[in-house]
Amino acid sequence: MKKLLFIAGAILVIILFPILNKNMYHLYLMNRALIHAILATGLVFLTGFAGQISLGQAGFYAIGAYSSAYFTVKLGMPIPVGIIIGIAISVLAGFLLSIPSFKLKAFFLSLVTIAFGQIVWMLVINLTPITGGPYGFFGIPFYSVGNNMLSFGQVFWFFGALLILCVYIMFRIKHSHFGRAMLAMNDDDVATESCGISTKRLKIAAFGFAAGLAGLAGALYAHLAGFLSPEPFTFFESSNFVAMAVVGGLRHMSGGVVGGIGLTLLPEFLRFGGWENYYLMVTSLIVIVVIIFMPMGLGPIIENLFRKIFRLKRSNTKTL
Repeated sequence: MKKLLFIAGAILVIILFPILNKNMYHLYLMNRALIHAILATGLVFLTGFAGQISLGQAGFYAIGAYSSAYFTVKLGMPIPVGIIIGIAISVLAGFLLSIPSFKLKAFFLSLVTIAFGQIVWMLVINLTPITGGPYGFFGIPFYSVGNNMLSFGQVFWFFGALLILCVYIMFRIKHSHFGRAMLAMNDDDVATESCGISTKRLKIAAFGFAAGLAGLAGALYAHLAGFLSPEPFTFFESSNFVAMAVVGGLRHMSGGVVGGIGLTLLPEFLRFGGWENYYLMVTSLIVIVVIIFMPMGLGPIIENLFRKIFRLKRSNTKTL
């Protein structure tokens, strides 16, 4: 009942926000927040559930963005087809990146993922005929149905539905036999292997799922922005995505949603008079404080808050 209440509340917020807030910049910012939430959800799955480290998610983000942009602009394919192709190529790249995880762990695996992200970023800069290089990729079509271009509010509903679908899929995987095996691998991969469970398959699936969500986020961003340049795909962005997952809570279903939306909106809240030169520093300090004093993340705290509110209302109705 409580889970259904959370889902209903999330759907209600997604439906009402574009209706109550007509500010175009606010809608665009919330669309970006939902995109980051989708990507951070994949990182929660990869690191929090499967125990695999990735500091190169910006690479998959770039692959999804440029793949969808190239196939829609250069080859004239519809936007949904371009997004699916971007996801597929990102998943294949995730499968390849999972191979070093068979032998490497922790620090050494993180170096491999950093190198992967840097390789993709260098390809984005140097493959000028495909990506536009440092000059940028122009003319990416915006979302439309037939000949009618969607508004930012309608795009917000679309992104919100995709985010709910991604979290639901992750929820189903987590509570399946496959998900329990993945959690066991997170605790002790040697013991998991001794039980006859192939950790290689689990790692391939985990990297593929996280890469697919990052590719989806990149493709959504490409058609939202209408223009791509190398700046959003640097190592700094990869570390920012990791911070979103950690601040939200790596072992909780809502971690990616809370962290992705929270760390996207927080810098904007701090950009008021007199703080324009310090808002990024203050954001970093807040992240450090959250990690030190709330190592489990904000996700479980928010979930517990909603549970207490729900129980309070339920107890009040009984007394009446």
